[in-house]
Amino acid sequence: MTFTAYLQQKQYSKATVSRYTEGVENFLTWLHGEDIKPETFTYTELLDFMRYCQTKGISKRSVHNILCMVRHYCNYLTGEGKRTDNPAAGVFIKGLIRKLPTNLLSIEELEELYKQYSVQLNVDSSKKIMLGLMIYQGVTVGEIMRLQRHHFKLKDGKVFINGTKRTNERLLNLQAVQITELQSYLNANKFREGALFREQIKKPVSESNINNRLQYMFKQLKQLNPKVINAKQIRGSVITAWLRKNHLRQVQYMAGHKYVSSTMRYQANNLDDLKSELGQHHPMK
Repeated sequence: MTFTAYLQQKQYSKATVSRYTEGVENFLTWLHGEDIKPETFTYTELLDFMRYCQTKGISKRSVHNILCMVRHYCNYLTGEGKRTDNPAAGVFIKGLIRKLPTNLLSIEELEELYKQYSVQLNVDSSKKIMLGLMIYQGVTVGEIMRLQRHHFKLKDGKVFINGTKRTNERLLNLQAVQITELQSYLNANKFREGALFREQIKKPVSESNINNRLQYMFKQLKQLNPKVINAKQIRGSVITAWLRKNHLRQVQYMAGHKYVSSTMRYQANNLDDLKSELGQHHPMK
């Protein structure tokens, strides 16, 4: 099996397969120039390659991406029985800044949004259900767009979120305040197939229908709280709040993160909040 076939078997997109193949080819070209075989290069030689990239003016972010490609390549070699280790497995770029969600909302603000949304604004139940899923289960817009009737297990009080190439599947608890609204909506849509929250209109319904409805929903939410920005802000707020009460690995599962490092970056928000609180209330101030 070739490396390209390996990536295709992992169901990566054509663009990703092309990018990874090209990135690994550049690494292999460097190995060839150094008279090093792909099956035998070491951790030290990988560091030499990273230094080579720096001399060529390649950014830390780009080197990080190349390392990711090399990890996949080593996994491929291991699967083919050509290596027994992965020298790139524990190599990360020091000082690489990962973007953190900002302007987070407190869990109290989020719950107030949910309570007031259908009370103060004229909205249908599906919009309130979608908002509840973002606030209480931390789901993404893409996940909401893929939800179908059978994903809801109301007898068990749970919702199943399918995994993707970037996220893991998970079974999450529904809150009591969500159940009644969900029960009524599911009963009214017993025979709906496919995406559950797609609005039925006269003309053919596009795939972006749910996304457009959510965009309008956020315009409405800003009337209730001007601090509201978008779905990413809400998800970031929810994950940050989860980390204050739950174990890191538990939050990783709840958020559907494939890697714990994706969850850990939200801990920085907790540290920033603590610094801010200390700045306001420290007795030496």
